[in-house]
Amino acid sequence: MNKEPEKIACEVCKKLIPRDAAITYEGMDYTLHFCDIKCLDYWKEEQKKKTEGKGD
Repeated sequence: MNKEPEKIACEVCKKLIPRDAAITYEGMDYTLHFCDIKCLDYWKEEQKKKTEGKGD
């Protein structure tokens, strides 16, 4: 019997993907999962905007 691979949601688009196919980004206290490099790049840009806005 084949076991269904564990699926997780992409941090950006929430698409369900197999855990072993996910692109991960690890912070000090967390690991985020992304379905592809486009979602990872989008997330990084959003984080950059958030940190740039804190200096105002």
